[in-house]
Amino acid sequence: MFCIACEIQPSYRFVQLFYQHRDLQNMEGLIFRHYHEEIPTPLHRFVFACYSLKQSSYVLDKIKASTFSVQIDSCSYQSPHIVLVIGESYNKHHSTLYGYQLPTTPLQQKRNDNDELFVFDNVVSPWNITSNVFLDIFSVWEYGMTTVIDEMPLFPILFRRAGYSVNFFSNQYLLNGFRKGTTNQAGHFFLADSEMSDSLFTYRNRRSSKFDLGLVEQVKHFKDEHQLDSYTLDIIHLIGQHFEYSLRYPQTVRAFSMENYADKNIDDDAKEIIMQYDNATHYNDIVLDSILAMYDYEEAIVIYVADHGEEVYDELPVHGRLFQEPTKFQAKNEFEVPMWIWCSRSYQEKHPDLVAAIRSSTSKEFLTDGLSQVLLYLAGIKCKWSNENRNILSSRYQSKQRIIGGSVDYDNLMK
Repeated sequence: MFCIACEIQPSYRFVQLFYQHRDLQNMEGLIFRHYHEEIPTPLHRFVFACYSLKQSSYVLDKIKASTFSVQIDSCSYQSPHIVLVIGESYNKHHSTLYGYQLPTTPLQQKRNDNDELFVFDNVVSPWNITSNVFLDIFSVWEYGMTTVIDEMPLFPILFRRAGYSVNFFSNQYLLNGFRKGTTNQAGHFFLADSEMSDSLFTYRNRRSSKFDLGLVEQVKHFKDEHQLDSYTLDIIHLIGQHFEYSLRYPQTVRAFSMENYADKNIDDDAKEIIMQYDNATHYNDIVLDSILAMYDYEEAIVIYVADHGEEVYDELPVHGRLFQEPTKFQAKNEFEVPMWIWCSRSYQEKHPDLVAAIRSSTSKEFLTDGLSQVLLYLAGIKCKWSNENRNILSSRYQSKQRIIGGSVDYDNLMK
C-alpha cells in the first residue's frame, strides 16, 4: 500500500504532461518543473519523448500553414529601420534606470538623460522560460484571444511580405543547433526548422560569440558588407546575463568588487554571485550602447526588452529562476522586465508624432506577447492581424489580463 501511495503523485504528473496536447508552452513549463524526471520507468520516458516530438512536429506544421499563407493589405513604411533587441535573464531592479543603487547602466542612463531613451516601467513577461517567451513574441497571438497560438502567423513574415529585409542575429538560437547551456524546446522548434527560417528571415547568423560584443561585431560586419536596404527589421538576440553570470563579461571590464556589497547581510558566496550579475549587467550596458551607436546616423528606432527576469538574492535567498507557480516575490524579480525604446535624432526629427505617442505610453500596463502589434504599427503594416486596441503606443490601447507562468493573473497577485 505504501509503494502504491508513493507512485500516485509521479504517475499523476506523468499523465499531466500528456494532457497539454498542442500547448507546448505549458508542456515546457511542466518540464521545467521536473515533471518528466518523475516519470516511473525508462519506458514511460521514451513514450513521452516520442509524444512530445510528435506534438512539436504537429504544432510546427500548423504554424507553417498559418504563416506561409499570409498576405498584408498595405504598408506605409513610416519607420524605415526598426531594431528589436531581446535581452536575457535581466532583473530590472538591478538596473540604474529602475532605481538600483549601483551604476550598472550608466550609458543607458546618459541616453535617457539626453531624451533619446523612453523607459517603460510596467512591463511583464508571460513566462520565465526563454523558449516560451520567444514563441509568444514571434507570434501575433496574444493571451485572451479565442484562437490557439498555432493558428496565428509569426510576425517576421508580415515584414517580408511588405518588402522589409528581416535579419536575425542570435547569440543563443542557431539554425544548426543550440548554444551550449541554453537549450530549450518549445520556443526554439520553429527557429530550428530551415524551411521556416528561410521564410521568416532574409539573413541569419550561423555562429555564436563568447561575449555579446562579438555578436555586435557580426551585425556590424553584415551591415558593412551589404548595401543598406531601403527598409530593414533587425532582430538581435543576446545571451545577456544568462547563468553563469561570470561567463557573460570579460574580466577586464569588471566594474564592481566585493566591497560594493559589504553592507548586505548575506554570506560571501551570495555576495560574489550578486557582484558577478551586476558586472554582467554593466557589460550588457556597453553592449546595448554599442548597438545603438550602429544606428545613430540612420532613421532608426530600437526596442529593447528582456525575455524574463532573474532571482539575484533580493527578497528570496536564491539566484536563478524558480519554475513553479509564481509568488509575489517571483513575479517581481522573474517576470517584471526592462523595456525601452530609443529613437535616433533623425528619427525624432522626422516622426515627432510617433515620438510623442511613445513618450505618453511609458506607464501603461503591458505584456510582452503584444510586441508584434508595436512593430506592425511602427512599420505602418495593415493586415487582418493588426489591431490598434492591442498596440501600447496607440491612444486606443486597451490593457488586458496579464497571465504569467501559464495560469497566474499578475495584477491580482501583486495586489
